[in-house]
Order: sequence, then C-alpha cells, then structure tokens
Amino acid sequence: MTSIRFGRGEIRGFGAAFVFPSGRPFLVSSAEVLRLHGPAIREALSFREAFEIVIDDREEAKNFDTLRAVLDAALAAGARRDDFVVAAGGGVVTDVAGFAASVLLRGVEWYAVPTTLLGMADAAIGGKTAIDHPAGKNLIGSFHLPAGVVIDPDFLATLPARQFRSGLAEVYKTVLVGDAGMAGKMSGRLEAIAEEREVGEALREAVRIKEDIVARDPKDGGDRLYLNFGHTLGHALEAQGAFRRLTHGEAVALGMSAALILSARRAGFPESEAGRLSEELANFAGKPAAEIDPEDRNLWTALSHDKKFTSRGATAVLLERPGAPCLREVSADEWKDALRRVLSSIAL
Repeated sequence: MTSIRFGRGEIRGFGAAFVFPSGRPFLVSSAEVLRLHGPAIREALSFREAFEIVIDDREEAKNFDTLRAVLDAALAAGARRDDFVVAAGGGVVTDVAGFAASVLLRGVEWYAVPTTLLGMADAAIGGKTAIDHPAGKNLIGSFHLPAGVVIDPDFLATLPARQFRSGLAEVYKTVLVGDAGMAGKMSGRLEAIAEEREVGEALREAVRIKEDIVARDPKDGGDRLYLNFGHTLGHALEAQGAFRRLTHGEAVALGMSAALILSARRAGFPESEAGRLSEELANFAGKPAAEIDPEDRNLWTALSHDKKFTSRGATAVLLERPGAPCLREVSADEWKDALRRVLSSIAL
C-alpha cells in the first residue's frame, strides 16, 4: 500500500520519509508550480540529482502529446528500471506523471507531491492514472499505486480561489460518501469554507476515507465505485466543454447536485434535504454552468462513454443518506431531467 505523510511542512522531510529505489528521480511538474514552489521541491529532492520534466498542466493538455513528451524526455535522459518519478503539481500532473511511470520501461515507481486541494483530496491517492480522450475524461490509463504521497497543506497558500473551490467540491464529495458527521459540518458552509480556506480537518478526513476504501478495493471493483459520486455526469460535462469551460470540481459539484435529485427519487434520500444540498452545490459551481446546454447531444454521447457503463447498462452512484452510498441503474433521460432542474436552481 501507499505510504502517506500528511501535515504542514512535510515536504521538508520528503527525502527521509520513504525508502526510494537506487536510481534518479525524474521530477515531473509545471512551470507555474516550479515558479511558486521550485525551491522547496528541489530542496526536498536534494538527496539525489533530479532530472526535471516540465509539462503543461491545463486539463486540455492531459493527452497523448503530453504523455509522449514525458516518456520521450525520460528515455532521452537514459531512464533505467531503478529510477523513479516524482509528480509535483495538481491533478493533471499527477495523472499524467503516474501514467507515464506505469508504462515507462514497463513500470517504475512513482511518488506524488500534490500542490492543489484537488490533488491532495483525490488525484494523488489511489493509483488511478490516466489521460483524457476527445470521447471522454480519463478513458485511457492504468492502475499504478504511488509508493509514497506527501500532503503538505502549506502548498495551498498560493492556490487561486477557483482552484481551491474545485478541490473543496472533491473533499465534500468524499465525506458525503463516507462520513455523515463531517458532511453535516460542511453542508450549508461551502461558500464560507472557500472564503476562509479552513479545510484542514475535512481534508484529513477525506484522505482517510479514500485511503481506507482504496485499501479494500484497489481496482474499482466494489466499494471504490462509491467515490465516483457526482462523476458520471460531471465527467460528461467536462468533456462537453472540451475540458475548458468547467473545472473538475465545478463539473463534479453539478454532477453531485443532479445525483442528489435522483437520490431522492430513486434511493430514498430525504427529499427536502436533497433539494437543499443540491441547490447549494449547483450554486457553488456558479456562473460557468450558465453556458451548459442540457439538450446538447455531445453531452449525452460523452455520458454514454463513461467508464462505469457496462454491457448491463449505466450504473450511477446515489445516496440513501449522507454516508450511505448505493448503486442504481439511471437512464440518460433521468440524468437530463435532473440536470435541467439543477440549472434552473442556479442564481446567476
């Protein structure tokens, strides 16, 4: 299993935190992350001479070209099986670098240093590595667990507000699925938490929940499916906007909003509470949602390409109540009806 270190200033102890392979670290990051945090990250890797690979960390660059650039650079530098990858950045860097590590020389070890809230709460934990495809998000990838993860909330001080909000939606998703008590503390306070940036307790709990679920189900065959709450529609919304209109968290917030409406209809979630939480999430996603066209065929085509669709149909994650997820078959028409209601509830 992955070793996870959590705490302010943990990046300073990176070199002593794990038992590393004997070779070189290949540091994969972005120009912006290195501009903001390069000195701290390079100092953390000073126990070995690192080779740096800089990539574009926008969601629309999470593709074959960027993956190939990482692999080309590593191979040109003479990568060996005892080398290892260190991914320092947000979800795009983590996903691409982890995927590259899974296929480089048939697989080398990798370590994650997430610098965004989304990366800390989700992308860096669990070994789901992937790139996007025009047909949908994360459709090409592999399961490749990181050997170690350092979650240092000090990195969040430089995170832009929109990206902090995006990560907060993912934190909230995880506690809605796995901890009714923490979900209750966050419900009705998403805007306040985003403004105050006081997310430490909730983030720690989200990390604990995901770590526990991944330990039970590392390859998404059982309980781990529940962590896809909000993602079925969310990923389709991201793809519809060519991965530029919405952040991942905004799309997931809208997906959770619609899933809560369906949870009241199909899973027994108390209707008044579902309506209240759904409206909060819809408005937390905010103005970018105004451009969504629920009648766009591209949206529903993207939905049909979701990885959770099987030969038996479309399985959606719903909630019977906070902390009690369940699986239900949901049609595209049901998703469309729920999305219309979500969009109508947004105060723009």
